[in-house]
Amino acid sequence: MKQAKLQFSSAAQAAAYVDACEAEYRAEVEAACDIAMAGGSIITLAGPSCSGKTTTARILDDAFLQRGKELHTISIDDFYFDRNVLIARARERGEPLDYDSPSTIDLALFGEVIERIDAKGKVLLPKFDFQTGKRAAMEEITVTDGDVFLFEGIQAVYPELTKYLAAYNFTSLFISVEDSLACGEAVFAPREIRFMRRLVRDARTRGATAEFTYSLWSGVVANEETHIYPNLAGVHRRIDSLLGYEVSVIKPYVLALLDTLPADSVYLPEANILREKLQNIPMLDGNYVPAGSVFREFIGEKE
Repeated sequence: MKQAKLQFSSAAQAAAYVDACEAEYRAEVEAACDIAMAGGSIITLAGPSCSGKTTTARILDDAFLQRGKELHTISIDDFYFDRNVLIARARERGEPLDYDSPSTIDLALFGEVIERIDAKGKVLLPKFDFQTGKRAAMEEITVTDGDVFLFEGIQAVYPELTKYLAAYNFTSLFISVEDSLACGEAVFAPREIRFMRRLVRDARTRGATAEFTYSLWSGVVANEETHIYPNLAGVHRRIDSLLGYEVSVIKPYVLALLDTLPADSVYLPEANILREKLQNIPMLDGNYVPAGSVFREFIGEKE
């Protein structure tokens, strides 16, 4: 269990603590980069919801560029079926809306992209717009010898997807919140940390209400237990994205969103437990979080 530092004697001490937490995470990514660099032309970066995959992919991209290789990062989320298709399926089956299982991904298109990458030349990649819930466009790239491709997404360990990569010497990376975080007497489990990240991120980037994020979470957890964690045996390197300072920074964002839950929400008891755990934790100004931090993926960039 990681112990968070909650009290600081000066602004300089607080900034130094944030920097030290960031350095720990960067060291984890650098170690993963060393392994990926020694592998073949395809890398996968998987992880459960709100692990920090997007920022980690960007850091890997910069690291490869510094070492003289171009890394094409492809988000597997861009292979989503349109939201109206997923809604129609959920209604037809009488099930909650699913954004995470293998059936949400256009696997045939994914397989086609892999084949075209192998053949070199021009490849059309889908781009998904989460605000509209639709595939917005197709981007054309040209594949040349020496290019490396990073496929990033929670789905990157699904057997339904990795079967298309089985013929290649690919390197598998996995990122998550790997440890619990003790903040004084309050202890936050890894999944609880990721839920707070998702609550804030989805409100900011996808217009999701707290009620909606809560309604999806049980399905997110079920998908992790069914499709992600049972498939980690072949992972080459695990990365821990937990930051010791993060609960102190995200606290006001989370509390503000919990306050928007309807008075008759079935999630109020759960939200009240979280609110109580956060209540006595000192807040840390988000301005201490550097630009480019993995935590900016959730709270947004500096104003």
